[in-house]
Amino acid sequence: MNKVKIYYGSKKWFDKNRPSTYRNLTEVVNELDEQKRKNIMFIANMPKNNESDKMVEDITKKPSADILVADEGEYSGVQEHVIMNFANFLGEIDVNTLILQNPPKQIRNQLEILYPKEKNIIKIEYEKYNHITPRKLKEFNQLYDEHIVGQNVVKKELLPLLYSKYLAELIGGKLFRQQFSMFQNNQFSNYLFGGNHHEKSFAKDLLGRESDVILLDEFDKANPIFHSAFYQLFDDGIYEDTNYYLELKNAIIICTTNYTSREEIIKNLGEAIFNRFNAVIYFEELSIESKVHICDLVVEEIGKKYKITVDSEIIERLHAKMELLESVREIRNLIEKVFATIAFENYHESKESSSAQIKGR
Repeated sequence: MNKVKIYYGSKKWFDKNRPSTYRNLTEVVNELDEQKRKNIMFIANMPKNNESDKMVEDITKKPSADILVADEGEYSGVQEHVIMNFANFLGEIDVNTLILQNPPKQIRNQLEILYPKEKNIIKIEYEKYNHITPRKLKEFNQLYDEHIVGQNVVKKELLPLLYSKYLAELIGGKLFRQQFSMFQNNQFSNYLFGGNHHEKSFAKDLLGRESDVILLDEFDKANPIFHSAFYQLFDDGIYEDTNYYLELKNAIIICTTNYTSREEIIKNLGEAIFNRFNAVIYFEELSIESKVHICDLVVEEIGKKYKITVDSEIIERLHAKMELLESVREIRNLIEKVFATIAFENYHESKESSSAQIKGR
């Protein structure tokens, strides 16, 4: 082995750095397993002579790869013994350059024992995420009202931490979002603390993020017994589970809940986790004017999707219903239903018209 390159970052970034020609981990592991299986069958039934010795030498030749690449998705596709005995696996193949994306810490630990620093074989590179700067904050302030409806009071209180999706777009990269309500307790334990390599994990997902804006949606849905998993992350930006270790630098972590007061947050989450938040932001109820504005934006968006233009009477009827709706989701669902109904009616009218023309002939 002449070179080991380890990349920590998103798949999008890794794909830009990986070479165009290489062999992947899965392919080489499968070749090695198949070769071992054939060797056992062949050697067990082979007579001993000079010709057979040459054949044994040929079939026991190590699988080779000038460049061997493993991206973050491949570790879950190989047997556990390959991960836990990665150094032995490397001893069974001929490789010139090894390139890894977000490897489990068991693999990195073995590589660092196999190739100490003084050998200068291992090179590690981290994706460089865009970070918040004074210029970005100024731009955020100037463009805020073009992207966000309502919440002006909150904007003034804590500008850079308000709307994470827009913030992620502004500094570049895709928002990392994890919705905690999707996990049941047993699943959540494995997800947070790490299970088998083929299972999803929070640390593995964080390593593959495309930006340093992290949204933990419905944070209140996580059982309080799991809050300790976030202490070091919120304090020092370090997260570690059974298989992965990572450090977050200059990241913005946003947690959403349905709580309505400081007292309710402390009562349900506890002071230990509450005191680790740098700021608490309270969202205002949307005004009627804001709901109407959102309605118009969604009508324009969905109208383009369906290629339908609605008349002013329908718009007025939608505006009148805004008082009864509480969230953007409810507004969007209503408008989607209206446009779907119109599209359905237009389709049947065109079918009936076409049928009438055929009969008229």
